[in-house]
Amino acid sequence: MKNRHKNILRTILLLSTALLFAGCDTTQTTSGKDYISKYEPASAFASNSRIDHEVREIASVEPILRFPARIGLAKIHNGQISNLSEAEAEAWTEATSELGSAFGEFIPVSPLIAEMVYTKSSNVKGQNAAEVVRKIRLGSARQHLDAVLIYEVFSKTDQKTLPTAVANWTIIGAYIVPSKESKTVGYANALLVDVRNGYPYGTADARATEIDLSTMVNQYSNKRRQGNEAQVAAALNLVPEVVTMFEKLQKELPKE
Repeated sequence: MKNRHKNILRTILLLSTALLFAGCDTTQTTSGKDYISKYEPASAFASNSRIDHEVREIASVEPILRFPARIGLAKIHNGQISNLSEAEAEAWTEATSELGSAFGEFIPVSPLIAEMVYTKSSNVKGQNAAEVVRKIRLGSARQHLDAVLIYEVFSKTDQKTLPTAVANWTIIGAYIVPSKESKTVGYANALLVDVRNGYPYGTADARATEIDLSTMVNQYSNKRRQGNEAQVAAALNLVPEVVTMFEKLQKELPKE
């Protein structure tokens, strides 16, 4: 009876979830060798500027990915490598089927393997973004992955007080009368990078929006739940953008 009462309250209090998304994808298959060749040979190293040498060194990387390939999936949540949700795992499995056998396969990067092979850089304090990516590449290398899709999910919630908030002054009203409207936007940003040489093959992003109503009593628990749901929804909206990106790459990259 108690659970039934909770379900009835939830049905009354919650506004239907609205999921909206907008995403885009970009690809890169340019040659570092061709890019460097645009420098005048006579003046290529004329400057002793450190950044000039760094630019040339960073630019001199080639797209070596070939399909079919073993593509890693590395989800970052709260700055850490995270396991995929059940819904995400199913979506990536469907994406593999959609891309076909010529694509290869998606393989989740194991957080345990990444931790096992990772040693923190001596000159780095804390866990910055570069170290997280480094850890992912090391874990992916141990799993013999060709490239890894690194995607991060996060969310932002804005709340506004409704006129019905006057009911919060009553004990029953605080429990059953919606007094807050929450709008949560979930974001998912992805980067496809070669495990072996760090070449960035493409990026993709997507978002999802949820609008919900809460009472004064459950506003904080609803905010957490809504944030988690918006993040998963954004990750699911990311999948078709990534599929489009891989379809482009399959056409642009040389065949074996």
